[in-house]
Amino acid sequence: MVLRSERWLKLRRVRALHEAGLSLSQITRETGLDRKTVRKYLAGEQRRHRRSGHRVGMPRRRC
Repeated sequence: MVLRSERWLKLRRVRALHEAGLSLSQITRETGLDRKTVRKYLAGEQRRHRRSGHRVGMPRRRC
């Protein structure tokens, strides 16, 4: 997954603040990001994109 430069910079800043010892609440105040976003960045989660509405390995339903 390729991150846009602005999002990548936010991610790096959040991680740097965390490594510097700031708490989740302090990071949210410093960056202005939502707590859930900060938690996601620190957990290393990435968005999962689905290409289609069917499951892998399952045949598509024809109407």
